[in-house]
Amino acid sequence: MTTPWRIAAAAIAGPRHAQAGQASQDRFDVCVTRSGVLLAMVADGAGSAARGGEGAAMLCARVAERLQVFFDWGFDRGCSRAMLLGACRSVRDGIVDARNRLVGADEGGADDGDLADFHSTLVGVALMPTGGGIAFQIGDGATLALDAGDRWVMSAPENGEYADTTFFFTQPDWRRHLRFRFIPPTFETVFVMTDGTTDLALTGAGARRTPFMPFFEPIGRFLAGATRPEGETALAATLDSDAARARSSDDKTLIWASRRPA
Repeated sequence: MTTPWRIAAAAIAGPRHAQAGQASQDRFDVCVTRSGVLLAMVADGAGSAARGGEGAAMLCARVAERLQVFFDWGFDRGCSRAMLLGACRSVRDGIVDARNRLVGADEGGADDGDLADFHSTLVGVALMPTGGGIAFQIGDGATLALDAGDRWVMSAPENGEYADTTFFFTQPDWRRHLRFRFIPPTFETVFVMTDGTTDLALTGAGARRTPFMPFFEPIGRFLAGATRPEGETALAATLDSDAARARSSDDKTLIWASRRPA
């Protein structure tokens, strides 16, 4: 089918990793299913974890696969309550898959001690081609959805007791920190980002963080008129600019997708 979605995505290593010759620990997956559903997700492997990048890669892959199977075999083209609940179940099942595969566990479940090496956050969306869908999240990072009037809804970062701590899919209480948010059908554009990008894109502190629209608006305007290669080159340059590096030394990933007419 012809997709209504236009997409751009970029991930860059932060100054700390770049200077050390290390790869970014962020991973992302973005695709449009055969039924036209946009799946976009980012995962940020913890810098303190020995294999955080591997955990992030496995997490994105397993959640994306579960969602693809669900939408391609169970899709009725409507943003119904049953459809949304099924998508939520698919996200949870993908997280369980990732946990078990990372430690070679059987159906009895993974050992949380072994999983600590693979700490990663998760932020993503599943959006219908006709509008509506869900945002899902564990930890920091954020999703911002915009409508034609630039009204917004956001799945905001969740930090721990201190601003530089968060929650991971590898922790024993991950289900308690898995959050879902409904995105209404009128919201046509979405940004999905890891916490390195939220340092540039959000203002305020704690639960009062809000989008810094002077960051999002020019990016959205440019991407709306650019080809995907042009858009991704420009997006990477924005995330790796001197100003961005001065604001945050973390890895940065940002996905943009829109079904607004060009």
